[in-house]
Amino acid sequence: FQYNPHVNQIFEWDKTPAKGIVSRWRQFRRLIALFLRLWRNHYEVMFDLSPTGRYAFVSLVFLWIPVRVGFNFKNRGQFLNRKLELADGYKTKSILEYNLDLLHFFGLDVANKQTELFLDEEDRQTVRLLLGQLGFNDDSVYLAVAPGGGESWGKDARLKRWPSSHFAGLILKLRERYGSFFDAVLILGAQGERSLETELAEKLEGLRVYNACGLTSLRVAALLLEQALCLLANDGGLVHVAHAMGTPLIALYGPVDPLIYRPYPPTSKALVITNSGPACRPCYQRFRYQADCKGVECLTELTPESVLKQVEATHFFEGLVDRSMAQ
Repeated sequence: FQYNPHVNQIFEWDKTPAKGIVSRWRQFRRLIALFLRLWRNHYEVMFDLSPTGRYAFVSLVFLWIPVRVGFNFKNRGQFLNRKLELADGYKTKSILEYNLDLLHFFGLDVANKQTELFLDEEDRQTVRLLLGQLGFNDDSVYLAVAPGGGESWGKDARLKRWPSSHFAGLILKLRERYGSFFDAVLILGAQGERSLETELAEKLEGLRVYNACGLTSLRVAALLLEQALCLLANDGGLVHVAHAMGTPLIALYGPVDPLIYRPYPPTSKALVITNSGPACRPCYQRFRYQADCKGVECLTELTPESVLKQVEATHFFEGLVDRSMAQ
């Protein structure tokens, strides 16, 4: 939100657990100072996009915000006075559509539903320097790959990861089939996924591979994606960043339902691929998933060959001709 021209001010509530009495006391003082600043602004409306109800409670009891809008999931919306019933969680449409439905309480609708990400010139200079350090030249056209899944699922992030051997197999097949479209591979991801990216790089023998995992901020990663031919990735934050930047993408979904969490709004440039089986997919329902799943068959049984067939059937790479020539 830092460079979003529609945002006047940003307040950060750091909920990282503090260790030790002194650190906890300092965190508590910062929280009190934050609440005082928010209270002095006398906000009239608060939107709570979480299913917890805790922020509505804070807004009522500490900030005295008169209009509190959000979702009533498992009757947790008792502190909201404009609430949308969400008995079974998100089920029938994109989560963004649910969020936009909250505007109906004010008689508002949204005409332009394209997601946006705002960046500045300093970020662009950083990207130019980074690409030079990695060895890219002005004529390089690269395929961006994100074989992780982000850090939102913590230790259970494995449940969202297509095997690195599958990624390698598909990339090599794409290179063989569409080799004239790109001449390098750029791997992106979080710092905690760096070993995973290294494992993938080792499997891509014979290709120019650059590992930028953990080396960039999210905004710099967005610009790297903007310059990529396309993104190949697991379901995760970078999929949505790429979509906001207008970059074509191939996203692989396992336990999560793409109907709800796919790039929004859907376009032909955002190819979403899932396994037709097993029957338990998607298991992420009502904000819970099967953490004890061992085989993750919804991803491990999705073969590189079957993904390639879907890519070919949609003529996805043929649709990138203009983008490839422009770069």
